[in-house]
Amino acid sequence: MTFENTDILTPAQCRAARALLEVGQTELAELAGVAASTVSILEGGRQAVSLQSLKKIRRALEQAGTEFLEGDGVRRREEKIVQIVKGEDANLRVHDDIYHTLKRRGGEVLCAGVTELDESAGERFALLKRHIERLRDVGITERILLREGDTNLVAPREWYRWIKADYFGRSPFQIYGDKIALKDLANNQILIIRHALFAQSQTAAFNALWDIARPVDTGALGDD
Repeated sequence: MTFENTDILTPAQCRAARALLEVGQTELAELAGVAASTVSILEGGRQAVSLQSLKKIRRALEQAGTEFLEGDGVRRREEKIVQIVKGEDANLRVHDDIYHTLKRRGGEVLCAGVTELDESAGERFALLKRHIERLRDVGITERILLREGDTNLVAPREWYRWIKADYFGRSPFQIYGDKIALKDLANNQILIIRHALFAQSQTAAFNALWDIARPVDTGALGDD
């Protein structure tokens, strides 16, 4: 299944999607990263909402489990074993899926092959910081394997360990719940596999690497 965002979200679709998900306007606004008044204005249909806000709200509703149909139709999205997320915002949409998958059940995210962003990445860095903060707000933690010597930390230091360069994969991946996200960021494409047995097997492999990895030594660098 391939997710392709569109730019259109009608007031009726927004109301219907919220009803399916049993979330209020304030909660939807928090998930989408917009003001609560923006959701209210959209659903009221009396004023225009910016295209950027429409995209954020639609993406939040899709990631929470709804699917939009022609006209004003809305239904719960049927979960597929394999999903392909494409586009410049593919990584952001996977971050949303991680949050929605784990926010009620809790747990941790396992990350490998990661090269963290720094402040020079601008908005992408800010969005990553926001993602980490909202995970922490609902009690979700991460374990992250970095290439040995990488001291660019965005999350708390205790979330990281160093792995030897020989074991550092070229393609980042994340394990969360019963899902594995395999990332081809150079081509803005991410493959999500939802399969409990596969996730358990990949988790065991990750744990083996984690056990031989060592704590990050940042020297004079302070903790986040």
